[in-house]
Amino acid sequence: MKSRLWGILLGILIFILGAIAGAVAHILYQEHLKAAFFKAFEHPPDIVAGMARELQLDAAQTESLRKIFDESRQRYMDLSREIWPKYEAIRIETEQQIKNILREDQKILYENFLRRFQPPPPKPPPERKEGKQPRDFRPAK
Repeated sequence: MKSRLWGILLGILIFILGAIAGAVAHILYQEHLKAAFFKAFEHPPDIVAGMARELQLDAAQTESLRKIFDESRQRYMDLSREIWPKYEAIRIETEQQIKNILREDQKILYENFLRRFQPPPPKPPPERKEGKQPRDFRPAK
């Protein structure tokens, strides 16, 4: 009977240790994904170079394609800068509305919750530096 109890306790201990190891591994994996996402955002692949290879574009076509992408990227950035203040105002207003329905002790819990589970608020779109092209991370064919 005593050895059976030890066997059950050992099984429970192994299960708990496995759950802890799984949770830690999951958290580390999520952090890795988040870091990879932000790294990709900071250094997006050079789409033009990849398309030029895939489509076998000549130099003139590649330059035209680069100009098209540069102009559209600038238009996206301008639009993003235009709507950014509205987005930020909605985010701040939403957080304030949530805080307004909470008691003081709950507000502290809410702030802790945000720090743990909410990614930091996105930053406004960066200003584009002239002449700087994104890197091409794709392997050459």
